[in-house]
Amino acid sequence: MKILKRSVFVILILAILYVAAIFTLEYYIEKQIENQDDLSYSDFKMSFSGNFIFKDLKFSNEILDLEVGELNLSVGIMKIITSDTLLIRKSYAKNVRLNQYKMDIDSSHVDSLNSRKKEKSVQKPFALRKVQIEDLDFYSMEKNDEGKNDTITRVLGLDLQATLGDLNDIQFDQLEKLSIKFLRQKAGDLHDISADHLKYENHQFELDSFKVFTRYTKADYINHIPQQKDHVELVVHRIILDSVDFTIQKNQLEKIVFNEIQIDSFQLDVYRDKNIPEFTHHKLTYGQMLQKLEFIIDGKALETKKSSISYSMKGEDGQLSRIDLLNVNAKITHIHNIPSKKQNAILKGTFQLSPKSTVGVDISYNQFAKVETFQLDAHAINVETSALNSMLRPTVNIELNGVIKELKAHMVSHGSANGTFMIQSQNFQLDIFDKEGEERKLVSFVASKMLNPPIEKSSEVHNFERDPTRSMWRYAWFFVLEGMKNSILLKK
Repeated sequence: MKILKRSVFVILILAILYVAAIFTLEYYIEKQIENQDDLSYSDFKMSFSGNFIFKDLKFSNEILDLEVGELNLSVGIMKIITSDTLLIRKSYAKNVRLNQYKMDIDSSHVDSLNSRKKEKSVQKPFALRKVQIEDLDFYSMEKNDEGKNDTITRVLGLDLQATLGDLNDIQFDQLEKLSIKFLRQKAGDLHDISADHLKYENHQFELDSFKVFTRYTKADYINHIPQQKDHVELVVHRIILDSVDFTIQKNQLEKIVFNEIQIDSFQLDVYRDKNIPEFTHHKLTYGQMLQKLEFIIDGKALETKKSSISYSMKGEDGQLSRIDLLNVNAKITHIHNIPSKKQNAILKGTFQLSPKSTVGVDISYNQFAKVETFQLDAHAINVETSALNSMLRPTVNIELNGVIKELKAHMVSHGSANGTFMIQSQNFQLDIFDKEGEERKLVSFVASKMLNPPIEKSSEVHNFERDPTRSMWRYAWFFVLEGMKNSILLKK
């Protein structure tokens, strides 16, 4: 009986001490928060089970503005008492608004940051396990040339659920769920990227849409750049990335792996205004871009269907040339930068230049070469030449009327390109223009007679040089034009 009384008495004393410790800890935390000039809240509660609940928590300094409608922390009380580590078993934050201000670091800021680091060094280390965030809006801003805040990153409606371990070595598989209603990121002097309704769960990403767009109109954008660049509008609909994994070591990305990227469709509109000086910097090849990545990428395939690509160019004379690739269906395999695999990237696709036409393209691309290295085979049938005239006129000073029954181009590039070209025509009429844009009627008449009735012409292209300031696609297109010019104009 005495033992029982003593046990009850000891338990009672421990309970009283625990309750006293809780109230003391709550009072201590509340006073510590009150002493922080940059931290405030409307309500603070602490339960016996170790739950800390903050309402309308606000924190602000020269770098961050943070508002949290509700913050709930489940803390290991005994861990606080018996250990140097503050263990947060579960954290829940709702209605979060976070603004980050990027600043130029001067000596005063360095001193301020160093003093904060010293303060942090004397604080208890903490561990964080279960994390849940609902409805976070995040803005990252920096000062522009006018001294106003310019938004670099904007994230709206982020929900996140994760179970963490070592905060100095966060792993991708600790992320359980992620969803973002809207994301926008500044991507250079001209372009932004955005995504709508991004979701992640079970190693699969889904996006309703992804966009790359130019901040300025086609009429205005050249006023914001010193040399020619492309005005880009890309809209990608419904993207699924399956079997995605990220290898991370000490919070540094080392590898991205995915099985396949499925795209329902996309529309790409590229425009260039030639009324400012030409771009003079060498453009990296796609292989060089892959090689410069600081992490490994290993993907099996990317596939898209029912898409469209438009390219237009405004010449110095104010005339607009344009070509449209319709009903684009394409698949790229071997998307990686791993030399030991000894695999070229392979692109196979089809598109239309006119309603009854079909153009097939096969490309084998060496993504490890130091220069533009690939083999291209194109096969087109039933192409109405009116679909090409807008681009033919400014480049080779000709216009065609009629139907290309069949066209084949074989191009092998290793810095410069060699290859063959074949064209079969039907009811061709050829209009040839001089450099001033005047039609050479006699020459046009003679050339048209030579091309009608139907003809089949072949030619070879040798040592065709790539303009290092322009893309691979322009390089391939101008190779085809060179083959067409050699064949139709009987150039030897």
